[in-house]
Amino acid sequence: MKKKLISTIAMLLLVSIIAAPVVSASSQASLYLTSYSAYIYPSGNGNMSIYFNVVGTGTMDEIGALTISLQQEPSGSSTWTTVKTYSYTTYTNMLAYNNFSYGSSVAYSGVSGYSYRAYVTVWAGLDGGGDSRQILTSTVVA
Repeated sequence: MKKKLISTIAMLLLVSIIAAPVVSASSQASLYLTSYSAYIYPSGNGNMSIYFNVVGTGTMDEIGALTISLQQEPSGSSTWTTVKTYSYTTYTNMLAYNNFSYGSSVAYSGVSGYSYRAYVTVWAGLDGGGDSRQILTSTVVA
């Protein structure tokens, strides 16, 4: 499992490095954000990690995720319920300082067979200004 996690993180970093030079100024997300992504990786037995990656338009004072709201949908249900909210104020690995880009993850132990998705609010800030975007991940089954 540790080997899979390291491989996944390495792939995420590789993709962000390769994709960053291809983005032109006219296609950037904002004055502060060049690109951003988030996804959930289920690792079995109900365990999962929620990953995010944020690329700024330059070196940012702050860059990363402000909040991650994880939602659960039991099998046969059509109702999504927020089961965990992560915040940068509690999970210090969600924001980086004085970086061009940043990626990290948080872990959750859920219920096997249930569906999960997350709303991830990414952020990049510089000199008192900044911008955020909310991403809805794809749904995964734990």
